[in-house]
Amino acid sequence: MEIFEKLGLSWMTVLFHALNLIILITALYFLLYKPVRKMVADHRAKLDSITEENRRLNAEAAEIKHEYEQKTVQMREELMKSAEESAKNAQAKADETLAAARAQAKTIVENARKEAVAENQRMKNEYQQKVSALAIEMAEKVLEREVSADDNRKIIDECLKEWE
Repeated sequence: MEIFEKLGLSWMTVLFHALNLIILITALYFLLYKPVRKMVADHRAKLDSITEENRRLNAEAAEIKHEYEQKTVQMREELMKSAEESAKNAQAKADETLAAARAQAKTIVENARKEAVAENQRMKNEYQQKVSALAIEMAEKVLEREVSADDNRKIIDECLKEWE
C-alpha cells in the first residue's frame, strides 16, 4: 500500500479502477467477444456449407462429365455402325445393280443368239429355196423335162448333205 501512496493513489481508487477494469472486461466479453465469436462461427458454418455444396456440385459435374463422355463414345460407336451399315447397303445395292446389269446383258446376248439362230435358219431356208429353184432349173435343162417335187427334194437333200 505504500506504493499506492507514493503514486498518490488511495487503495479505494485502485480498487475502484480494478473493479471498473473487471466490469469493462466482462462487458467487452459479453458485448464484443461473444457476438464476434458467434459471427465467426456462423461464417465458418456458412463456409462449411458452401464448401460442402461445392464438393457436391463438383461430384455432380464429374458425374455429368462422365455420362457425357460415355454418351459421346456411344454416339461415335453408333455413327460408326451406321456408316458401316450404309457402306454395306451401298455395296449390296451396287452388287444388286451389277447383278441386274449382268442379267440384262445375259438376256440381250441370249436374244442376240436367238436372233442369230433365227437369221441363220431363215438364210438356210432361203438358200434351200434358191438351191431348189436352181437345182430344178438345172435338172430341167439337163433332162429337158419337168422334174417332180420328190425328185427335187432328193436332189436338194443330197446337195445339202455334201455341203455340210
